[in-house]
Amino acid sequence: MKERILAVCLTAILVMSIWGCGSEYDERKIIEEKQEEIVLWSYYETEEQKLALDELIAGFNKAQETYHITWEYHGPVTEFTKKLSIGITQGQLPDIVILDNPDMRKYVEQDIFADVTEYVTGFDHLDKYYENVLSSVIYDGKYYGLPFCCNNTALIYNQELLEESGLRVPETWDELLETAVMLGEGERTGFAMSAIAGEQSAFQLLPFILSAGDTVETLGGQGTREAFEYMKTLVDEGALSRDSINWSQNDLAKKFIDGECAMMQNGPWVLPALDAAGISYGIAPLPMKEARIGVAGGENLGVIKGKNTDGAVAFLQYYNNEQTMLNTALRANSMPPRKDLAVKMVEVRPEYKIFVEQMDECVSRSAYETWPQITGILSEAQYKVISGEASPAEVTGWLVQ
Repeated sequence: MKERILAVCLTAILVMSIWGCGSEYDERKIIEEKQEEIVLWSYYETEEQKLALDELIAGFNKAQETYHITWEYHGPVTEFTKKLSIGITQGQLPDIVILDNPDMRKYVEQDIFADVTEYVTGFDHLDKYYENVLSSVIYDGKYYGLPFCCNNTALIYNQELLEESGLRVPETWDELLETAVMLGEGERTGFAMSAIAGEQSAFQLLPFILSAGDTVETLGGQGTREAFEYMKTLVDEGALSRDSINWSQNDLAKKFIDGECAMMQNGPWVLPALDAAGISYGIAPLPMKEARIGVAGGENLGVIKGKNTDGAVAFLQYYNNEQTMLNTALRANSMPPRKDLAVKMVEVRPEYKIFVEQMDECVSRSAYETWPQITGILSEAQYKVISGEASPAEVTGWLVQ
């Protein structure tokens, strides 16, 4: 009799347990079925970047029950722009994209992004963003997204090599040339920068032009010619390899790690690779001629027109949260677009100090209406000068409006 009672009790407990689990499962299923699906595209490909996006997405999905967002990798960056163009043609686009900030203007002009001004202007902390970074999502006074991260380039040098050679970190163009010549030996070049075709080379060249006195509006002036002449001198003196026309910014990091260059112009995105390699490095402001003016880089969150605008804006508002943005930046090894958070990041990652200090003196490429046309000319001009196919005077003439 006792055995029968025990069996009945156990059966009842099991049924209640199953019913309870089923109830929770059904409840979750109902919530998920009611949620609106949102898709984000990105070209983020490093393990740190992917993990950062995974955690950001999971945090948003947990924080509310109205939307469920997923992200898809469509990269690298050159493939991403192609995929985006195909998506525009075929009408197959996500709700949000993370894209290189200088690309934003051309898509705004193509009417791909939604005007989200009425939403974003109500966000907290907009006054804490770097002004030159926030401007990359604003056109004709209208917001089309929100900055996701920011960066700039600096001089990254092999600390042990400079100390062993008894050399100082160069601060001017003349010092950079002299130091690079002295550090060049065998297969090792003294200085390296990316001159590969495309936005990367224009991004790296522009600080030299600005430092020589020209502005984006006056490209093709004396400062532009001096910058190209300096590039030619670096090559002629053996301080810069002609092979730089084949090197991306990530290629530079590999060359640096392998001891094939002593100094390089690069950004904070390469620091994890340098740390993992255990190489001793230092970071200094990019050597200047007349003034120290950098160029702001980074990515933006763009809201696609005709898709789930409310859901996309909810995600932007979630990302605008202080802890969310700072955690994402730390995980992805990127700089937050808010100045107050960038300063906080330096407390945890002191190696970002120079990059953060330089942000205030950077110009935004996206702020210039003609940049989409200029970038191709700059890239081609740099290629021709470094390869020896054209003179500084010839390529400077290409930029005269």
